[in-house]
Amino acid sequence: MSESRPSKRGLIDFIAQRLTAVIIGIYVIHIAVIFALNGDMDYVAWRGYFTSGYSLLLSSLTVLAIVVHSWIGMWTIGTDYIRGSGIANKLRLGYQALIGVVLIAFLIWSLGLIWGLL
Repeated sequence: MSESRPSKRGLIDFIAQRLTAVIIGIYVIHIAVIFALNGDMDYVAWRGYFTSGYSLLLSSLTVLAIVVHSWIGMWTIGTDYIRGSGIANKLRLGYQALIGVVLIAFLIWSLGLIWGLL
C-alpha cells in the first residue's frame, strides 16, 4: 500500500470498538432495568423472559459484540507489545491464533447456551 493512500483499518477498528461498547452498555442497562423492575421474578418468569425472541436476539447480538470488542482489543495489544521479526513475529501469530480460538469457542458456547442447544 502506498503512503499516499493510508489504510482505513485503524478508523474501522476505532468505530467498531465504540459501537460494540455501546451495544454492551445497552445490554447491561437493559438487564439492570429488568432486575430493578422485576426484583421478585421466579424461575418461570425469568426463563420466560430470557427465551423470548427479543431477549434471544439482544443477548446474541451482545455476545457477538463482546467477541468483536475483545478481538480488536487483544489484536491491538498483540501488535503493540509483541514487535519485531523472526521469533517475535511467530510469537505474535501464535498469540493471535490462541485469542482467535478462545473467542470462537466463547462465541459457540455462549450462543449454544442462549439458544438452549447446550
